[in-house]
Amino acid sequence: MVICRGVVRNGCSHDPVPVDAGGLLVAPGLVDIHVHGAAGHDLTDPDPAAWHRVLDTHLSAGTTTMLATLASTSPERTAAALATASALITSADAPTLAGVHLEGPCLAPAQRGAHDRAHLRTPGELLAELTPLPKGLRMVTLAPELPGADALIAYLAGQGVRVSAGHSAATSDDLTRARQLGLSHLAHLWSGQSTLTRPVLHRIPGLLEASLASHNVTAEVIADGHHLPAALLTIALRCLGPERLCLVSDATAGTGLTPGTTFHTGASRGRVHDGYAATADHTSLCGSVTPLAICLARMQETTGAPLEDVLTMATATPARAAGLYPRKGSLLPGADGDVVLLGPDLSVRQVLLRGRLLTAAGAEPVR
Repeated sequence: MVICRGVVRNGCSHDPVPVDAGGLLVAPGLVDIHVHGAAGHDLTDPDPAAWHRVLDTHLSAGTTTMLATLASTSPERTAAALATASALITSADAPTLAGVHLEGPCLAPAQRGAHDRAHLRTPGELLAELTPLPKGLRMVTLAPELPGADALIAYLAGQGVRVSAGHSAATSDDLTRARQLGLSHLAHLWSGQSTLTRPVLHRIPGLLEASLASHNVTAEVIADGHHLPAALLTIALRCLGPERLCLVSDATAGTGLTPGTTFHTGASRGRVHDGYAATADHTSLCGSVTPLAICLARMQETTGAPLEDVLTMATATPARAAGLYPRKGSLLPGADGDVVLLGPDLSVRQVLLRGRLLTAAGAEPVR
């Protein structure tokens, strides 16, 4: 992790332009590997204009790299969104888009959270849909205990796709088997995870306990102030450390909308409340309405973690989890030149994308 204070070189290497950071903190651009939308737009909408609005909204908030995360919806809509991602990546018209993260549809019904039960599918069905592998697919979250999941995990891992356990009723044995097949990541701890059971005399760890006791896998937390209280964020950090714990936003189309506004994420509907989003029946949180930079500040405020550790969790660690480090998530030589300038309260003051300075935090980027 590299952070510094001082002058940033803006522009191409052959024509550097100094940018006075004015004593602000200079850090790598933020990397969000779990983000569904913003400003009323969900990334299962295949309209490229919707994707640009989502990408630009998060870029203005400091997220210079993101995985477009698609919640469970119909096979046709998923395929159309994947085609949009492929076209944007191929054309280089969306420089912050690093790939697609499918969250679902192979999820445990009892742990589905806000995902629409009617659009859950079997691993066998998804394997057929993803053969041949769509361009740009970088991560898939699934329930590893489902029948047929072993073949899907092995196929995805063999193709270089990161496989994540989430919305799952898995046991520790299920996680061990999935790890042997190539699973390397754990979706949002405490959200959609089975927990300890005691059927008779002996206790059987669920996915949550197995996640906290795991080795050599990365995991996510949503530090938006609503998903997890300070004690759970602290436990996660103590168990995994900043090199394995990722901050993610899980931001939805509700991000930036006023309380009372409804939106969709995948095939589900959500409603914005004061600082959070919930399903229409208010029985489950429905992603978040919080950009990653705010999660970053709240993580430090609630846990008291060192600044460098919190920044690592929002830059280098998610970049590693997605196979993008050190080109993304670092300020090392050869990196892409994505930079954020942060104030003392970790608010985003300026953003540089591939060495180009945006005119102001919140300004529309130049593609």
